[in-house]
Amino acid sequence: MADLERLDVPVYMVGDRRGLTVRSLPRLRSLTESLGARVVHAHLPAMGVATRLTSPAPVIYTEHNLVGSYHRVTRWANRITYRRNSAVVAVSNEVADTVKGYPGPAPLVIPNGVVCRVSAEEAVLARKELGIEPERPLIVHVGNIRPHKGHVTLIEAIAVIGQRREDFQVVSVGGEKHPGDLERIRQYATRRGVADKIRFLGRREDALRFVAAGDVFVNPSTVEGLPLAVLEAMALGTPVVATAVGGVPSVVRQGETGILVDPGDPKALAEAILFALDHPAETEGYARAAHRLVESTYSLERMVGAYEDLYRSVLGG
Repeated sequence: MADLERLDVPVYMVGDRRGLTVRSLPRLRSLTESLGARVVHAHLPAMGVATRLTSPAPVIYTEHNLVGSYHRVTRWANRITYRRNSAVVAVSNEVADTVKGYPGPAPLVIPNGVVCRVSAEEAVLARKELGIEPERPLIVHVGNIRPHKGHVTLIEAIAVIGQRREDFQVVSVGGEKHPGDLERIRQYATRRGVADKIRFLGRREDALRFVAAGDVFVNPSTVEGLPLAVLEAMALGTPVVATAVGGVPSVVRQGETGILVDPGDPKALAEAILFALDHPAETEGYARAAHRLVESTYSLERMVGAYEDLYRSVLGG
């Protein structure tokens, strides 16, 4: 939001500290009408439902996750209002498959796109901030603290790695959904005896500095659509170890652009990370291939162009 405001793009809040509530609906309708919106683009179920119930303009809805990952009430509300969409976008084929049976427009797949610029100096400064020597292996994780993001699996994997080698450090970047989430995860790491091996930085606007500084990027989630963090790591040329969930295998291709493991398996995750650290020439080859893939297929420019075409189609232009 701060980035938009710096560009003089108006930002309006229709929810409150609890997020969207019943009181948000008239605010959203009033805002849509006052702006004279010709099309409204909503992301994720809660905003999708609210927009469909209030918008006098056509609604474009983007689904980012496998719908089975949502609470059953959320799924129900999403489904019964779904036909009010004028167009639906899924960020991966795997996400599209989960909404194909919904009573409404067939989903169009527009993959997420990224653009990443981190200088070598910024990466060096990130390591200095952490107090990590250039030669010490750094494993980086980026993910907000949510049930499906795999923090516990990551901590358990660190415990396994620690039985094999001492010279490594893990950094996890991500904000908490509820107060106390971050401290709870830190305490779990302490109980598992790995608090000195993993540092939790909380939410950081400069998360990409740490990704660029890493020797390995890890994504231990159990549910994903097409995670931006993985695409950003690939764009920055950092070798990726990730769980084979959702749309991840479409970009992290085993033995080609990264290493895949089954979700919820700390030992497999640990072995994959150790392989990446012990075989730098091989994994750096994966990283170069991953970088090329993102540049050719998952660029921000390509994604924006696809959405512009969709807007014109919905508006009849």
